[in-house]
Amino acid sequence: MNRFPDRYRKVVIAELTGDFRSSTRVVEEAWSDPGPGEVVIRNRWAGCNAIFDKNLCRNKIRYVDVKPPFDMGIESVGEIVAIGAGVTGLQDGDPVAVTKLGSGYREYQRAPASRVVRIREATPEILTLIPTGISAMVGLERVGDLRGGETVAVSAAAGGLGHMVVQIAKLAGCHVIGITGDESKLELLRQLGVDRPINHRREDLQAVLAAEYPRGLDIAYDSVGGTVFDAFLENLAHRGRLVISGHTSDFDQAIENVAQPRIYRKLYWKSASVRGFQNQAFPEFFDDAARRILQLYYSGRLRALVDPTPFVGLESTADAVEHLLSGRNRGKVAVRIG
Repeated sequence: MNRFPDRYRKVVIAELTGDFRSSTRVVEEAWSDPGPGEVVIRNRWAGCNAIFDKNLCRNKIRYVDVKPPFDMGIESVGEIVAIGAGVTGLQDGDPVAVTKLGSGYREYQRAPASRVVRIREATPEILTLIPTGISAMVGLERVGDLRGGETVAVSAAAGGLGHMVVQIAKLAGCHVIGITGDESKLELLRQLGVDRPINHRREDLQAVLAAEYPRGLDIAYDSVGGTVFDAFLENLAHRGRLVISGHTSDFDQAIENVAQPRIYRKLYWKSASVRGFQNQAFPEFFDDAARRILQLYYSGRLRALVDPTPFVGLESTADAVEHLLSGRNRGKVAVRIG
């Protein structure tokens, strides 16, 4: 008797409406054996990347041309159930993590063995590490030139990416300022080690940074944009670095024309810089960061926060996306596949 199903389910973009729920469908796909150098994985959990997902539904990812039907989901964890010819070092039943566009929101996936990361157990916490924690580590260390004992500000600090940035900066001995827009998340930020939590909707972020940090910010790690970005830019230290890892506050809005002095007037006299960062643009650092981030987690030096809201089954992916877009999440939003 064949232990594999003849067909399995996955989420695809069926039409480009600009909205995840109305753009996507759960469809069936025929089973396919692994080719040479490939494995088949039974997905157990998938990570939610709501802004990326929504931008795919608008065909607004610059390096992806979405032509429906288009497979959805990026990161997942599960177990290997079939191994192709020539694959070494992996066995049937091994728990693994995979980061590959079109591989997450589905029950089974074929993946190159070279893209597979072995883990101890296929739990949702791993999704906060691979690739989210890798983004935090590479963004801070390689793009932000992280050094010990610096002052680091982090926007969306209680989110899936932000809570990793906070902890990696603290492990490097930095003073960390954690920004949130939710008063109820301030205590969580303190528990994560944030030295100065700030609710930017209750306090004037620009005024707080200017008054309490007159020397400025050595690193500002921003995924929010808008007025948070403006405050970070205004308060960079001498040789400070502002890392742009997204702009959630206005990603789906018309481009705002902001009348202010050109950015070089804010940077030149400080020898400061603004640096864009997308994880996939730095593949050469992925393997080392994956090894180190897992080691930190398994040794108990890093907390991996998964949002407690349950999302079960492929039909719940739209709910997960909308929950993350609402900003109510604490940690990584994960969908349980099976």
